[in-house]
Amino acid sequence: MNCEIVQLPLAGPGWPMTSPLPSTVDYQDLFDNAPLGYLLLDDTGCIERINRTGAALFDDEPGTMAGQRLATWIVREHQDRFDHYQRRLIHSRDVEKLILRVRTRLDEFLTIWLISASGDAHPTRLNVIDVSEEDHSARQQRHLQTELIHLARRNVAGEFAASLAHELNQPLGTVVLSCDAALRFLNEGEPDRRKLDDTLSQAREAALYASGVIGQLREFLKDGERDARAARRVMSFPEVLDTVLAMIDANARDNHVELRLDIADGLPPVHANAIQIGQVLVNLTHNSIEALAGAEDARITLRARADDLGRLLVSVQDTGPGVDPDILQRLFNPFQTNKPGGMGMGLSISQNIIEAHGGELWAERPASGALFCFTLPTEARETHEQ
Repeated sequence: MNCEIVQLPLAGPGWPMTSPLPSTVDYQDLFDNAPLGYLLLDDTGCIERINRTGAALFDDEPGTMAGQRLATWIVREHQDRFDHYQRRLIHSRDVEKLILRVRTRLDEFLTIWLISASGDAHPTRLNVIDVSEEDHSARQQRHLQTELIHLARRNVAGEFAASLAHELNQPLGTVVLSCDAALRFLNEGEPDRRKLDDTLSQAREAALYASGVIGQLREFLKDGERDARAARRVMSFPEVLDTVLAMIDANARDNHVELRLDIADGLPPVHANAIQIGQVLVNLTHNSIEALAGAEDARITLRARADDLGRLLVSVQDTGPGVDPDILQRLFNPFQTNKPGGMGMGLSISQNIIEAHGGELWAERPASGALFCFTLPTEARETHEQ
């Protein structure tokens, strides 16, 4: 079947154009009625303009928010990171992103995602997206993961203890029985020398077997340490921190703790296993977060400096109740804890990691709160000493 293409005139006799297409697009209307939240932020942090969707996230009106500082709605513990973000906006041509907690006009809390437009236009246009539900789901998932990690750790510890008890129970029982028999032979007055020799030999063999079990465990742990040592490489401390900062920050936010970073510029590189040093940082900050439960001014400051000996000095200080002076000297002993349900292994493991890197880990009692510090040899210092 043949098809004939018919071209219809846009306008002409019999085809009047009663509604001509607009020659220009009303961008003002598009901005005001966009389904996404938009705002224009000037270099001083003031809102030049915000659309209806963006203002609705704050339970407010565009006219009321215009001219106000965006920081007015940001929670106190996120003010520092917003100031840093604002400085990046002024000097960067790239897309800059930031997740913040804000308080609405009705005193409700939201988690928002700010995304800047690329380029160097000022005022800066920001997309404002409500990610509160995603943030809540992420917090629940992190809580579940933490519980699973604790459960797995307890299961491993239980299995290890049960296995070790099983392996050592028989030889240690043999040692006790053999020693009891030897004592009986000695108390007979004229002991049978051959029986006494056989009994003590059995005790010796059983003790050697038990020693062998412990030796195998130590070799297994040494193999793990050799693998960890092989994973070390030269890196800057900010690189090490980046591996766990998101985890630490999320843990602090979930527990309403303000996290402050005070990292000096130009720190010398270290030769380290990033996973292990990250584990130490996570453990120290997590201890502080637990100690700050219910505190009114809950704050953690993580600092990094070069000390007078050329080493990297890292400290974690909190505003909690501090360390009990009665346990300060034995704080790093295995199974030493003052936390309900704690295993008392975190600080001991952390100390072993730092010492294996050639550093030191210790605790101090400042005027308020607790202070944990550790050092790491820098690459320049290691090269000089070699």
